[in-house]
Amino acid sequence: MVKRSYVPFDVFAMRVDVPVSTAVRDGDLGWTCGQCPLTDTGAVYAPGDLLAQAEFVCAMIETVMARAGFTSSSVGKLHVYFAAKTEREAAGALALISARFDHGPLIVLIPVPHFYYDGMLIEVDVFAAGNLQVRAPCRADGVRLDLVDAGDQVWAYASASLAGRSASDAAGLIAAELNRQGLEQEDLLADVWMVGGADTTHVARALQQQRFVTNPDALVRLAEPAMPVVAASLSFSKQPVTVHSDVNTDNGVRLTLKTSGSMIWGMGTCADPHLDLVGQTSDIMQGLDTGLRAAGASFADVVKLTAHYTGGASEEELHGNMKVRHGFHANPGPASTGLPVAGLGNENCRIAIDVVAISD
Repeated sequence: MVKRSYVPFDVFAMRVDVPVSTAVRDGDLGWTCGQCPLTDTGAVYAPGDLLAQAEFVCAMIETVMARAGFTSSSVGKLHVYFAAKTEREAAGALALISARFDHGPLIVLIPVPHFYYDGMLIEVDVFAAGNLQVRAPCRADGVRLDLVDAGDQVWAYASASLAGRSASDAAGLIAAELNRQGLEQEDLLADVWMVGGADTTHVARALQQQRFVTNPDALVRLAEPAMPVVAASLSFSKQPVTVHSDVNTDNGVRLTLKTSGSMIWGMGTCADPHLDLVGQTSDIMQGLDTGLRAAGASFADVVKLTAHYTGGASEEELHGNMKVRHGFHANPGPASTGLPVAGLGNENCRIAIDVVAISD
């Protein structure tokens, strides 16, 4: 078993100091921070050129994987955040990434409205596993389900078109197909749900009835040129999953932690309309900190943190909530990603934060 190791944050640079790691490996699993088309001085590579930036990031991923002790074929899932002007441009970037990692990892496409550095058009999160088996895609009733067996977990990327059906029906079809493939709600460890081409709040209400949704407030609205779709990136554990939830209605914080063996996944949102982005970030991070400690862990055990926030295309908004998030851990720090999205499931939520921790 490979002990925990860290790839230092030296592959590219941001315009503020960040106590995070480029990648973290624990045993057979690995996570990267958002891989960005930035140079070692924090300059944007090929500003405004999505394909050139996608190629640049793919090469960066291969370098980072090698430094973490993985091969390129260990890449099991890619969360691809991109800001494309047209569907054709988006398709070109997808084709490039698919060709570069042609062993069949899950490629989760997440169109965003903008990035925080002018001219930047793509950012990619990598989930890796040393023991990886790609399954053939499943298609039924307008649902596509891609699966990767990652050893102790099964990773899934499910999508259903909204053409001619309601969001509730689309989500229900996804749930039915997951069940047909032997994936049950009680084994769900982590989930990120997304919607394109529909009202986010309405879809969040519909998803609330689905057993595979942990927190509908964290639903991500996809920016143009997203197709009308309901989609989800899901992680299922092969060990029993225990759910610990704490809904604090006093300040609008909704917090859920799930434990499975030594792994902990936590998700937090805040719907207090009186708090700005930094204020909501602070309340969520404090809630996650309390929850981790109650589970016998701490932020020192966090290997991956992801923050989706709503806001403008400014460095200040990223750096402001980043400063709060980074105040809860020290170097070498987790692999961390934070970026703006078009919207969340609850219009009062400015940010949704999830963490993966592994406790000894």
